[in-house]
Amino acid sequence: MSKILFHVNSMGKGGAEHVISILSRYFAQDGYDVAVTTLWRADNEYCLDRRVRRVNVGLTEREETKGRLAKALIRAFRYRKCIAEERPDIVISFCAKANFRSAYSLTGMKIPLLISVRNDPEKDYAPYPGKCRYMARKAAGCVFQTPAAQRFFDGRLQKKSRVIWNPLDEKYFVKMSRNSAQRERTIVTVGRITKQKNQMLLLEAFSQISSDFPQYKVLIYGEDSGDGTKEQLEAYCSSHQLTERVLFMGASSTLEKDILNAGLFVLPSDYEGMPNALIEAMALGIPCIATDCPCGGSAMLMEQFGGILVSPGKAGELAAAIRRVLSDPQLADETGSRAEGIKEWVHPQVIYSQWKAYVESLISGGCDGEVRN
Repeated sequence: MSKILFHVNSMGKGGAEHVISILSRYFAQDGYDVAVTTLWRADNEYCLDRRVRRVNVGLTEREETKGRLAKALIRAFRYRKCIAEERPDIVISFCAKANFRSAYSLTGMKIPLLISVRNDPEKDYAPYPGKCRYMARKAAGCVFQTPAAQRFFDGRLQKKSRVIWNPLDEKYFVKMSRNSAQRERTIVTVGRITKQKNQMLLLEAFSQISSDFPQYKVLIYGEDSGDGTKEQLEAYCSSHQLTERVLFMGASSTLEKDILNAGLFVLPSDYEGMPNALIEAMALGIPCIATDCPCGGSAMLMEQFGGILVSPGKAGELAAAIRRVLSDPQLADETGSRAEGIKEWVHPQVIYSQWKAYVESLISGGCDGEVRN
């Protein structure tokens, strides 16, 4: 079997890292020699399968005091050395910085590179046109989450790329039979507390309808990014008498239980890739509302499996959508029931099979940038 080397900055609990934890396990179960190389260990990480090796190529405490350029060069050198020692049949990198680093580190090596774009390219790639051009030339292939993200890049990269959805963790495959009368009076959102996720939009919308739904509370799941967003949210709650009705739940590894009976799920983000949190909520049969944000992942999910799309940044529109769902138990039940259909599409075995076929085509095709099927 082939040898695969994944690369990502860390295994911290983000969407890309979650996908790597699932894919690396499936590849290892299938007999592949799998390693994951990272730059650092995050405080809260996804666990890797025991058959998957973890290789850290980050900086020492002393090296962290060096300048930005020096640190980048040390990381690149150490990562390139790791690739030379591991001698994988393919390198698979996730997210912009790891993709750039992989492209440059593989210079002169005859090892195919498969990159994966996990967020809105306008945010992550547009500011770096030179790096993007080199990455696109060096990559043997690319996995996108949405066609909109795929269209951002030039035709050559599009031609040798695939659109593959995110796999759903097996723990969300639970059987349930319930209706709105059995649901908790909660509105939940899941995501790191940061500007991108725009939890403030949900609070602004909830403040507009909270007096009409006095039994409902908003539960915000996710770790604090430390960028000041949580303090802004707390200040807003205090000034709008919502402190007792908006609860910050922190990060959770048991969301499949914590939000199972939620009355409504809201994803208020300004931009996303293919949002895992929305996929998971839909799989649990929770009625969902999401912003129609770039780069189209939420829209793809909603259009195919139901839910309500609202314009990004429009609190009044979101408030009206929340009111509509909470006021119509039949709509909530029908929306939640239809959403469960997503499980067949994002079953990890289904998604893994798509990745495996693509990876094998790149390994057999080499690193000339042309995919041979």
